[in-house]
Amino acid sequence: MPDGGSTHDLRHCYASALIKHRESVKDGSALVGHSKPSITLDTYTHLWPDDEDATRAAVEAVLGDVPPLCPVKLA
Repeated sequence: MPDGGSTHDLRHCYASALIKHRESVKDGSALVGHSKPSITLDTYTHLWPDDEDATRAAVEAVLGDVPPLCPVKLA
């Protein structure tokens, strides 16, 4: 563990990774030791992507490899 780190920091990192990979709140809550999923939601709500993030990801998944229609001119 890095100097100055704590087991709480590791728990937070683990919970954040679960959220990023879209694990269920119920499972994530149990895995980090919260007694109720609502505690996990109250603590980590800011980490869940909002609708705009989900829409952007969906568009990028479909169009990500399409070259731009108007290439940037190099100076």
